Amino acid sequence: MKIERNQKYFTIARYATMTIIVSTLAILAIFNFDELADRLSFIATVAVPITIGIFSAYILNPLMTYLENGMFGALSRSEKRSKRNLARGLALTLTMLIVLAVLVLLIILVIPQLAQNIIMLFDNMDDYLKHFRGFVNEKLPALKDYIGAPLDDLDKLLSNIWQNHSGEVMGFAGNLASGIMSVLDGMKNFFIGLTISVYLLAKKEMFIGQSKKMLFAFVKPARAQRVLSVCREASKKFLGSIIGKIIEAFLVGVLVFLVCRIVDMPYTPLLAVTMFLFNLIPFVGPFIGAVPCSLLLLLSDSPQMTIWFIVIVLVLQTIDGNIIAPWILGDSTGLPAVWVLIAIVIGGGFFKIPGMLLGVPVCAVLYMLVKDYVEGRLKKRRLPQNTMQYVGNVDYITEDYIYIEPEEPENLEPAPPPAVPKRYFLREVIRKKSVEHTKRVMNPRRNSKLTKKNEKK
Repeated sequence: MKIERNQKYFTIARYATMTIIVSTLAILAIFNFDELADRLSFIATVAVPITIGIFSAYILNPLMTYLENGMFGALSRSEKRSKRNLARGLALTLTMLIVLAVLVLLIILVIPQLAQNIIMLFDNMDDYLKHFRGFVNEKLPALKDYIGAPLDDLDKLLSNIWQNHSGEVMGFAGNLASGIMSVLDGMKNFFIGLTISVYLLAKKEMFIGQSKKMLFAFVKPARAQRVLSVCREASKKFLGSIIGKIIEAFLVGVLVFLVCRIVDMPYTPLLAVTMFLFNLIPFVGPFIGAVPCSLLLLLSDSPQMTIWFIVIVLVLQTIDGNIIAPWILGDSTGLPAVWVLIAIVIGGGFFKIPGMLLGVPVCAVLYMLVKDYVEGRLKKRRLPQNTMQYVGNVDYITEDYIYIEPEEPENLEPAPPPAVPKRYFLREVIRKKSVEHTKRVMNPRRNSKLTKKNEKK
């Protein structure tokens, strides 16, 4: 006996089962929150190298694509698969060599300068205390009785600190050792992630195709196409913002290096690298980076250079804000200034320095998604989408109000179709041949299945 399935009741039962499962999982998560948090933190720790690898591949893909289609374009456009694979391998190898060269250069510039500064700081500690004591005696005599005596005998001061606060000192030493281990663990995760990014870049078409395949398997075609369109726009905005900011910060770092070298400022490489790293943070990064650099110069043999450095930073930031940033970035984020500041504050509060670096592009993507969603709903309701039309009195928008968009003037000559870049031509030919082959193979099978079904009926 054949039982016919009632689609209506089957759908109700499916949604009821899903609701029961989700509710049960939510209750279990609430009553076992601590254990769940530990498990999630463990998963997040394990997933750190994978996340670094995906992000590195995403950032390095434009450089590899540029090298593959530019320097090795003749090989990448070849009809032979072996030559295309050779172009991909050469471009990927050159990309990784560039990344490693930049990392080695940063290490060579930063580590020796930093070690030299720490050694000099301890060597000149007596001079710093002498200058500080003279400043107190001359400018702040009321504090002389409170801090003058301990500074007269530094060894006795350190001995008292050890006797009275040895536990805190050992705790600080433990935290320092833990910090060093965290740095080493971060370096390990970075190099593992870089290795993962090599595999992702080598087979990027396959991974992208698998992602689209899963999307179309679980989502209707129209909605899947909409998701892909949104992802393309979000990726364009996110990647443009990140790469543009890296180029802008690099140019600022080069300018800092050249100007500081001209005025013969100490620790020039370290100052340039520090300003480059902090310039990656929009809006407030340059001013945050100027603080440790100024302290470094203040403790050097030429403390008067601190004033010159502050003047240089102010001048360069004026040039950056009015010339370099508009030229490179333009309006890549599309965010108002207040949202930029809010994104930096929230990102830094939750994720520290990485949050400050990525807060603005992530906020820009979310801003774009919300904007598209709101304007889409307004369009369905036949209401105006321009924000300026909602400024002031909006009493004219009633239940029966219908907004009619102004007609655009017709073009006398139709716009020519956009030219397909040469690097995409071969890929498009292969895709069309694959689609034609699939139709040629699947259509007879589909027709035979329909014939069998009709015969059964």
